[in-house]
Amino acid sequence: MQETPREQSALINEPYDRWVAPGGVCMAEFRREGSGFLIRFPGQADFSLQREGETFAITGWPTPDCDGQTLTNLYHNAIEPILGNHHGGLYLHGSAVVAPASKSGTAEDGVIAFLGLSRGGKTTLAGSFARAGFPFLTEDVIDLRLEDGTYWLKPKRSKLRLFADSARFLLGDDTEFENDDLKQDVEAGKALPFAQAQAPLRQIFLLGTDHAAPLSIRQLSSQEALGALMPHAFILDVTDKARLKGHFTRMADLSQDIACYALDFTRDYAELPRVRSAVLEAFSSLR
Repeated sequence: MQETPREQSALINEPYDRWVAPGGVCMAEFRREGSGFLIRFPGQADFSLQREGETFAITGWPTPDCDGQTLTNLYHNAIEPILGNHHGGLYLHGSAVVAPASKSGTAEDGVIAFLGLSRGGKTTLAGSFARAGFPFLTEDVIDLRLEDGTYWLKPKRSKLRLFADSARFLLGDDTEFENDDLKQDVEAGKALPFAQAQAPLRQIFLLGTDHAAPLSIRQLSSQEALGALMPHAFILDVTDKARLKGHFTRMADLSQDIACYALDFTRDYAELPRVRSAVLEAFSSLR
């Protein structure tokens, strides 16, 4: 339920958890509110989650400067996956594209997922793959369903949320933007194809945080992969030991079942063709 916009007043109780971007910007704060929770996205919106049995009643208050699309994005890209994991799902923060089976027959068709921190380049990378003919399934939330040993990745919104420079790199210099300083939804189309059917997850690439690093790909052991995957999960209550144990088990299984790689590269648009080639080479060698 959406309430009337309001300013974000100072809160007395300290947050028990925060999401912080690599540059130190706080993306979200988590506080307790009675028997429920208050999740604040600074400068954008507050969401109250109040328990109703095994579920939550959700109320959102946008700030006066927060438009309706941003509020909707926050709900679908943060609140829904947070609650999904809380109730036993498997949601991760990342983008994903579909790659076809290799001609050599060493890899089946399926999904390549990219996990990374906010503003780490995963959406632009997915857009680069889509521009090259590999349809994207999602640009922010990885929604997995395990069935008979296969992790199926469900397609999400048919939009890429991009900054103006990334959109113009992918679609041309004449791409119009309302505000060059803010992300904007870019619709899928012929230039940026979207995959509308779920597909099996084959590989996960975890983007490094050094944006000046040279291109490198290294396969991780299952133990390394588990440690690398955990920061990209959506967790509501970091003190709920029973739910954390269940989530940890699901993540451990994922790290053992799916090949995971550390991916480093310089965040330069000119580098993206080399990055795509290196990722696809790793995909084609997958057995």
